[in-house]
Amino acid sequence: MSDFWIMAKKEMKNLIRDKKLLFGLIIVPLVLYPAMGKLMQVGLEKAQGETHVAIANFDDGQYGVVLVKTLQRAPNVTVTLINAGSVERALEFAAKKDQNVLVVIPHNFSESIIEDKPATVKLYGIFRSVSTGMKESVSEGRINAVISVLSEQIARIKVQKLGVESPDAVLHPVRAESMSYLKNRIVPVSPSVVSGVLASQSITLPIIIFLMVTITAQMAAGAVAAEKENKTLETLLTLPVKRTTIVASKITGTALMGLIAALAYMVGMRSYMGSLGVQSGISLSELGLQIAPGGMALFALIIFLTIIFSLSLAMILAIFAQDVQSANTVVSSVILPLAFPAFILMYTGLGELPAAARYALLADPFTHPIVAYQYMLSGNYTGMLTSIAYLAVLAALTLYTTARIFSTEKVLTAKIGRGRKS
Repeated sequence: MSDFWIMAKKEMKNLIRDKKLLFGLIIVPLVLYPAMGKLMQVGLEKAQGETHVAIANFDDGQYGVVLVKTLQRAPNVTVTLINAGSVERALEFAAKKDQNVLVVIPHNFSESIIEDKPATVKLYGIFRSVSTGMKESVSEGRINAVISVLSEQIARIKVQKLGVESPDAVLHPVRAESMSYLKNRIVPVSPSVVSGVLASQSITLPIIIFLMVTITAQMAAGAVAAEKENKTLETLLTLPVKRTTIVASKITGTALMGLIAALAYMVGMRSYMGSLGVQSGISLSELGLQIAPGGMALFALIIFLTIIFSLSLAMILAIFAQDVQSANTVVSSVILPLAFPAFILMYTGLGELPAAARYALLADPFTHPIVAYQYMLSGNYTGMLTSIAYLAVLAALTLYTTARIFSTEKVLTAKIGRGRKS
């Protein structure tokens, strides 16, 4: 086994032995995010459970009775009739009986319908605690849906009595059928659904890239600074091994751990975002956005080059740090401002930005994985190859700079202190 792989293996073992680092890299994204998503799913399921409705009917006409019977037949709705002299008393009773919603049918409800006037039903969501309010929101939505159906049925009956052959043509004279045009093909899905699917991708990926870059950069910086702080770097540099091999092995070992961390965060965040209901049951393949194996290979290469660039840059910065704490501070002050602009792509596409902003983002290496993912979905491999070429040049330059610094004694003497560099 070559010196390079021996040292790369040693670097990975050192990282794996750090239980806190291992916990943050793998355990947190693979366990914590899915657990959070599962808890969110449980909360949503409870919110969508049985809705307990209290009804205070102050109307003596037929339509008040019709509304009560309609609510009693509604699915997932349990109705409790309240005899109260006022709305306030009805609210107090409903709150004591742990009802989710109070429906108040006013005394002129039937009269208004008969006289072709708008009839208003009041809904009171009853909050038993100051929490998320999901249960109350779902309950209100269910009751509104029932009232909307009843309202349309009454309107249809009235229109039919006027002698209209097609009540639907009067009630809904104009209809819209929404579809999408994506990748030169018509997709029978509304733009809002497509937007939801694409938004889930645009929200998740920048977060993953941001976490991946910051964590791996701090890993590399911490490893170099720890060896300087523990005085083991001098011993390492006296070994009969080329210093370029030392640099390459350190970066390779950390980069492999970074890829594992990126995969863990992708799996964990995908599970979490899916539990939040961001995805709407429509897969990318159903929209014609299939990921080919070649595109996935190019995307993996872009991720790897991004990690190599961030690691080599972090190692350069760590050389000027005196200990692990200062190394993390220096790296964060440089890496975070570089990675943060990628969040702009969560809200807008690259092509929608002004030319100056677009070129500024493309100059930032940390935006290329996000742009490349969009290229991969659309099959634009030329754009992916351009990103690979750009990142390869940046990675080569930073690697060369790192190797040059390690080949001199500056790796042991350089430090940042009181605003000047020595």
